Amino acid sequence: MVRIPDREWPATVVPGDAHERAQATGVLFRRLGWVTARLTADERDDVDRQLEFWYGNGYCPDALLIAVGVLPGGARQRPRSAGERPGEFLRSRLNGWFSDEPGAAMSEVREPPRPGQTFEAWFARRRKQTLDEGGYRRPSRLTAAGERARAQAREIAATGRPDPVARVRESERRRTAALDSLRVTGPAVPAAPSPPETRATPRMVASFAGRQAVAAHSPQVQRIVARLREEKRGPSPAELAVLRNAVRDAHHDAGLGALAAVSAEVNEDTGELTPPARRIRAVLAHAADDGLPVEAAVRLLLAGPSTEDDHTMR
Repeated sequence: MVRIPDREWPATVVPGDAHERAQATGVLFRRLGWVTARLTADERDDVDRQLEFWYGNGYCPDALLIAVGVLPGGARQRPRSAGERPGEFLRSRLNGWFSDEPGAAMSEVREPPRPGQTFEAWFARRRKQTLDEGGYRRPSRLTAAGERARAQAREIAATGRPDPVARVRESERRRTAALDSLRVTGPAVPAAPSPPETRATPRMVASFAGRQAVAAHSPQVQRIVARLREEKRGPSPAELAVLRNAVRDAHHDAGLGALAAVSAEVNEDTGELTPPARRIRAVLAHAADDGLPVEAAVRLLLAGPSTEDDHTMR
């Protein structure tokens, strides 16, 4: 059976089965502007039952649109109010299209205001119209050469294509073989000795610990951290930017302080040292070759000299 998209369902066709009724109802809802209406399951069942009754009596979507707009005598019906549900609207507007002839059954209805047609009749008429207008052409049959080409294409498709993984592996194998062919044969060349491992000296560890101590004792850093601890929250983006700048400034001051501390050790002149330089010099004074890991040495240096240096700076 021929099927067409829901939005192309003709409004002059009387639906014959459940699928066609759903398509016709969709056309009716779009024409009435009810696409966005939210219906409960009971309301949807009520609407479907009413429309199935009218579809069964020969009403198409176009006939229903006319029936809810005017009465059989031509009088206009009132428009749908804001609080009126779709089921109530259909029931009250279509009530005037029941037959009022003497002796008529309660379920007998008037003739539709616009006659409908079956889907098959509509489709045959549209096809004939398309043929008359020259817009429809039957597909031409293939020639003998075309049939041979089609059979050849089907054979090629049936054989399948090479495995892509196998193709990549073969490409890698050829590349490896080509590189091996370029290898120079001869006496083995000794490998260059690896550079000696650079180990952290006690002085390097002490300098690093001093810079960390300067950053930790920065007034700006301490003020921001104290506020965050008091408010029990994380830093905001603005506070995080200020904190990063404060730590960066403290590291800069610590670098200058490290140079001043080393120079003071050489010249034995500690009178003009800045607070960061005095703090780093105090840490350097406690540098010892204990053979400890770097992390442990940094913890000991930060725990010891900082207290002494705080007393010195006071």
